Amino acid sequence: MQSVSDLPGGDEFEDVTDVFTEAAKDMDSEDLIFTDGFTLMDAMSAFEIGEPRMDSGMVLEDQRTPRFDPLAPLLPQEVCWIIDRMFACEMEWHSGNSLSQTVYTSLYVHHLEDINPEYLARDIGAVRDPARPRELISVVLRAATFGLLKSCDLSWRELSKGKVHDIEDWLAEKCEVSLLEGISVDFVITKLDDACRWLNTSTLAAADAAFIYERLKLRKAILQLLKPNFPLKPSDLRALSAQAQTILRRIREQPIPAPSPASPALAAFDAHITRRLPNFMPTRVTAIPPQPETWRALEQLLGGWEELGRLLEAPTVATWEIAGSLRLWVPGRQAHAACVRSLVQSAFYDRNLVVGQHPPMWLLDRFFLETLDVSWEDLLERIRPEGGASAPLVREIERRIIRLMIPHIRSYWYNPPRRRRYLAKSVIQWQEVYDRFYQLTAHCHPNNATDALLLENATKVVWARRLAVTREVVLAGLQQDLYAPQERPVAYWYLACVSRKLHEVMINVSESVQSDAVPYSELLFQSGLGLALQYMGVAMCVLTNEPPAFPLRRMELNHLKRYKWAFLPEYDDLCPALPVPELSFWQEDIVDISGNAELAPQNAIKRAIKALMSLIISRVGREYAADWDDDRQTFLHQLLEVCKNLEQKLPAIHSAAAGRSANLAFKWEGRSHPWFPDITI
Repeated sequence: MQSVSDLPGGDEFEDVTDVFTEAAKDMDSEDLIFTDGFTLMDAMSAFEIGEPRMDSGMVLEDQRTPRFDPLAPLLPQEVCWIIDRMFACEMEWHSGNSLSQTVYTSLYVHHLEDINPEYLARDIGAVRDPARPRELISVVLRAATFGLLKSCDLSWRELSKGKVHDIEDWLAEKCEVSLLEGISVDFVITKLDDACRWLNTSTLAAADAAFIYERLKLRKAILQLLKPNFPLKPSDLRALSAQAQTILRRIREQPIPAPSPASPALAAFDAHITRRLPNFMPTRVTAIPPQPETWRALEQLLGGWEELGRLLEAPTVATWEIAGSLRLWVPGRQAHAACVRSLVQSAFYDRNLVVGQHPPMWLLDRFFLETLDVSWEDLLERIRPEGGASAPLVREIERRIIRLMIPHIRSYWYNPPRRRRYLAKSVIQWQEVYDRFYQLTAHCHPNNATDALLLENATKVVWARRLAVTREVVLAGLQQDLYAPQERPVAYWYLACVSRKLHEVMINVSESVQSDAVPYSELLFQSGLGLALQYMGVAMCVLTNEPPAFPLRRMELNHLKRYKWAFLPEYDDLCPALPVPELSFWQEDIVDISGNAELAPQNAIKRAIKALMSLIISRVGREYAADWDDDRQTFLHQLLEVCKNLEQKLPAIHSAAAGRSANLAFKWEGRSHPWFPDITI
């Protein structure tokens, strides 16, 4: 047993129990005594638990900050710096942090009443510093804070519509702090205009006034972009985003230096404000990024509105698909902020209108117009379904396609993991539409052989959609590193199988479309891309294949779990959903591929290069790609670069694979392309 003398601090303690007992004799059980200014939060903060998040309320010595005086006079450049840091806080909230970690760290947010000019004494006879007029705080900085909070309120309202998800895409907790929900946007814009007018008539140096003026105008433009006004007008979106980007460029050309260490502006932000706010969960302190990074984030945010304006001017659904897919596929392209992604989804379908002007049936027409160059009504006239027996099938097909197309287009603006989960669930739904269409063919009486071919290809168009969704699920799995090393060869094999079928279907469908029609050009692009991905998948399947590291039974169980979306029991009642990702099929195919000289990696890569070069040179599909044609060309060039790099280093890969794992030649973490590894030799 440890002796008393060995206790930490020694044994020179005095028993003071009687002192506390005497002092508390007049108190009842559970009574507390508080001194003025000492709260329960202060009492709780006196104990350190040891877990940083749980100790968020504890004030350490190095975290103590000087008392904040909201009316402390400021220089114009200090006001500029504070406004800039407010933008930084806002952008950090849009990046996925909480309001308490970002926007609420600006202490002016919590002192708006203290700087209200209507409540401030005039101080007649008081000596004023002309370099630091009080109006810089009570008029200018107050208006800027109003603009910040109202921008967050408008973003919060859009984000809370449910098109993006709390905690997953953004953090909704307001911590009982007002975002000026009861104040109109027009009132805040009026305050910003009043501040601009004061600047124009003030005695500040022209350059200083101009710096602040630009920032207030930028805030006004952002508010106008966020202001709810459905249906959105493309011209307004593009004009406002262009105006804001022009102002932002001017601001970035003349950065504002940080205030001196003695400046009161530094006390305007408290990173530990969360300890004073009612939080749903403990939060850590977040470092607000430097200003150049903030301006880049704001530039991307404005670019999202500009892109939305271009999308709303696009007359085809295919253009929305192309723009959304390139945002996901092109390496280096960053996803838009959650509020922009939500706004795009609202713009595509809201209040029972597609892109603000078309009824849902318009989607059904575009589905066939953009593939077969024939509307749904004309298609029915040519394939002549029987009235009584086929009417329920026709209505069900219409309803299902519309119901699937809306979330499918919106899914391009989901976060990547949620999009993959949605697509995996929708594969069976597209197969059900294909099954209904297949049933409908038995009740149709086409006018002639041409219309009979049209009926066959209309069914294949639905099949092609199911194949394209399946391919997206596999590619998303590769992009998100969901496959274990022993699962990658199977994933590339299934990518090759699906791409081959998609290539064949697109070629067949193109037979029903005139060569001078716009859909024909897009069909050629999709068939060429399918051909390239087929051969790239074959090559990677062979190169990443290794002897099994686990028993066959374990591989089968893992495979069924990975591809559970392709083996649902509902498929038993539908027509065959080919190709099927059966592990036994892969085992057979890998033997055949390995023994086929034409499908050897070097030959497969050459064929992929040929297919990609054909697409790049011909620029087919540029009609639907529209403003995103250059981005699509970038996407093709990046795939081509992967192929050429692989072709160049194949001998070294084969040499490295002699007697050891071929995967040693590949780098998967931090790779350049989302679907294919870098080569490290």
